This record gives sequence, C-alpha cells and structure tokens, in this order.
Amino acid sequence: MPQQTETLWQIGQAGKGGQEFSQVGGWQEEFTYVVGLDPDPINQPQMPSLLVVPGRKTKPKSKGKQLFSTDKLNIQFTLAQSYSTGELTLFYNFFGSQVDTLLVDGKPVTELVGIGSGKPTKTQIPLPALSAGQHTLTLTTASGLGDGAHRIDYLKLEGVVAPQQPQTLLTPETPKETKETKETMANEKKETAKEKTEVTPSEVSSTPEQKKSYVPTSQTGLQDYAYWCDYAKKQAKESKKHPKPFRRGRIWA
Repeated sequence: MPQQTETLWQIGQAGKGGQEFSQVGGWQEEFTYVVGLDPDPINQPQMPSLLVVPGRKTKPKSKGKQLFSTDKLNIQFTLAQSYSTGELTLFYNFFGSQVDTLLVDGKPVTELVGIGSGKPTKTQIPLPALSAGQHTLTLTTASGLGDGAHRIDYLKLEGVVAPQQPQTLLTPETPKETKETKETMANEKKETAKEKTEVTPSEVSSTPEQKKSYVPTSQTGLQDYAYWCDYAKKQAKESKKHPKPFRRGRIWA
C-alpha cells in the first residue's frame, strides 16, 4: 500500500514556465525566499524565476532592463515534525540545459542536468532525514549549453503522512483489578465476622453467685438470719405451686 503524502509548501505552478513569478527586483547575487511570508506563493510568488551562472558578465535583460534573477537561491522553511530519509520529496521543474546543484542546510544532495529550453526538466528528489525546525534548500547552476541561465517552472515539497495510532479503549476494570477487588471484599467480610464472634471481657457474664449453705453460728441453735430470709422467700414462691402452710422453726433460748 503506497504511503500517503501531503504538500508542505509549493512555489509557482507547473507548466507555466515561470511567467507567474514576480519580474521586479533585477539581478541579485544571492536571494533568500522564506516560506510562509509570501502572500500568494502559487499564483504570484515574490521570487526570481531565473537562476544564473555565477560570474556571468552580462546579466539577462528584457528591453534594456535586468530581469529578476539570482546566482544563488535559498529557500528557507520550517518543519513541524521530524522526517526520516526518503520521507521528504522535492519536486523541481525548470527550463534550460545547465547543471544545477541542490544543497540542504549547506550539504550537497545531488546534481540536476537540464534537457534544454524547449521542454521542462522534471525531477523528484528524495531528501535526507530532517528534524523538526528550520532548514534551507539551496540551488545553484553551472555553465552548460545556452546563455548561462534557465527559468524555474515550479518547486514543491511533499512529506509522508504519519499513520494514526489506534486509540486503546480503557475498560472500567481490568481482570487483575477485578480479582483484587474480590479478594479485598472477601477479607473485609472475614474481618467483620471475626469482630462479631469475638467477645470482650466486659461482655462475659460473671460467675453465678454460690448458694448460701446452712452454717450454725453457735452451739445455742441460732442460725444465720440472712439465710433464713432468702429461704423464706424461696419457700413462698414454691408454695404458690404447691400450697402448704409454712411453719417457722422454734428458736431455743
């Protein structure tokens, strides 16, 4: 499947022979064009369309006036992201038979040989890896057949579109989280049951009071008065179940 590309910038229109380029400015030894500052870079780019061989004594003229031309053309542009080798392609069409040299950030990339003035030379040049930020393309021309100058048709830079990464949907709970949640709830239930079964010392009922027994307090026959009171009360309760007259014991003096 071919990679999808997008146009990062374009100067001029293919097939018009550079007629849409500005003609005002005369000859300049070096010209720098900044991408993004031109109000209409496709229909009326403010850049010289003639690339001239350096050191040429007679500059191109039209009706006694020097044409907008340069010996060295710099195109300054900014990349929003980084590109690997071959992910950027420069489309460069020109008329003429001169040999052009393309440089990127001052380093030579390739030489382009024109086929003549009658037909445009169409080139597609893969560029080296470039990082995000500002860069500069430079074009110069050397002597060849003809008058030592050729006309730029158009320039365009395309970049490969990075594929979009599929978005991962986040589930409320992952299997690991569900297992941990269940274990936590089970532990909480165990702790609650343990708290209910445990009895604090204060909650433990006291040892039942031992029943009083008959203990003679003296040889005279006197008995413990408290014992007989309790005994009388118990007998009164029993008498309700089995009615029987109660007779107090005789106290001996």
